[in-house]
Amino acid sequence: MKKLIALFLIIVLGTTALIITIHGLSVPMKTAMTSSVEAESSEEAIPDMLTIKDENGHHLDLVIKDIPVYRAYLESQADIKTEMERTQFEVLHIPTEGHFILLKYNCGNKQCSTILVKKTDSKITSVALATGIFQDYKISPEEKEVLLKYGFNEGGEIVRHILITVDLLKMKVVPFESSELAKEYMDKPTWPIVNYQWIDHNRFMIELPDLESSEFETAKSWYASSEKKTKKVEVTIDKKKILDSYNAIEKEK
Repeated sequence: MKKLIALFLIIVLGTTALIITIHGLSVPMKTAMTSSVEAESSEEAIPDMLTIKDENGHHLDLVIKDIPVYRAYLESQADIKTEMERTQFEVLHIPTEGHFILLKYNCGNKQCSTILVKKTDSKITSVALATGIFQDYKISPEEKEVLLKYGFNEGGEIVRHILITVDLLKMKVVPFESSELAKEYMDKPTWPIVNYQWIDHNRFMIELPDLESSEFETAKSWYASSEKKTKKVEVTIDKKKILDSYNAIEKEK
């Protein structure tokens, strides 16, 4: 009798151990498989197209993979759909072949990263520009270059500016001939720019405060003055040199 009881206990214990072993193996396998499926389903694909509509109601499709800087930005975002919805744009009316669109994305505190996009038929080219507050633009007399003006708020009391020149045929940034002038009017927002105007195909004029210093308090006093004295500076661009992209904020860091 004792032998039968002992045998029964051995069978029960062995069966229990087998169930526990199988159960222990099955749980991790199920968990790993579930995690894998969730990871795959959580990936958000970047759409092929970014569709914009101009003020006349015309739709224009931009192939995102042909705008590498913008695509790289979307790839770094957790919510691609929201970032695309937050993307702004401005159509530049330039009397030359193709459509020109300034994409404004990664916006915060009024400043946006910008990319100038050119679409000619099905071909798209682009050049990354400044991160700032885009204000306006002026086309050169030969309609081959464009000057773009960006503003940068400081303390909500004064605005400093930079100017960037883009070759519209090559879709490249054209640097200033003078590195000293580039430091003050292109590389870093230093002065308030009251006005700017093309002189000829490779020169333009900048009108700015007639001040000895660009320090905050000095510029603030000038803004508050009823008699804002200005001076003019002539800038020549160097068409022999071109840049693939330009970002004032990145250059400043």
